[in-house]
Amino acid sequence: MKNLRSLMLGVATSVALISGISGTTAAELNAPYVAPNIYSAGYGFEGFYAGIILGGLVDSTSSYLTAPDISALNAGLAVGVNFYITDSVVGGVEVQASGNFGATATVLDALALGRVGFAPTDDFMVYGAAGAGVAGGTNVYAFGGGVEVSVMDNIGVRGEVLGLGTWGATPNAAKATVGLIWHMQ
Repeated sequence: MKNLRSLMLGVATSVALISGISGTTAAELNAPYVAPNIYSAGYGFEGFYAGIILGGLVDSTSSYLTAPDISALNAGLAVGVNFYITDSVVGGVEVQASGNFGATATVLDALALGRVGFAPTDDFMVYGAAGAGVAGGTNVYAFGGGVEVSVMDNIGVRGEVLGLGTWGATPNAAKATVGLIWHMQ
């Protein structure tokens, strides 16, 4: 009798599991298998970002650097936000603050830039930038462009070149940097 009761309990449990009491329906058992996407983009240019920038500043007239320096090592930070205007056009704003380390002295620069870029894929963008700021205590405008490429899920590497000039005059300095950028999306 004990064996019969165990057998009946086993059969009842099997029937309950097969009939859907477990929460699985017949439609779910027949649903096609969908593999997880292990190649998801993981990167994108939309949202906040921050990074470090390293490069150089060449000032042919010593307008921004302390004379007699006409070139300096540039190191600083960039912080900004991007947004997609269309599927492949990116707009944004960025603030850069850097130290320019010349042989004679160290001077600071700070720039506020508007950016518009073209991102044909989620991991590559070419962009133009323009804005204003201060370089070595002088009010300046800046314009130029760059390229950014992803190297990891939220990390990108970029190269950028900006021309600098005082308002009302032609550009007389150039700032070229590479950066390591962390996108916080």
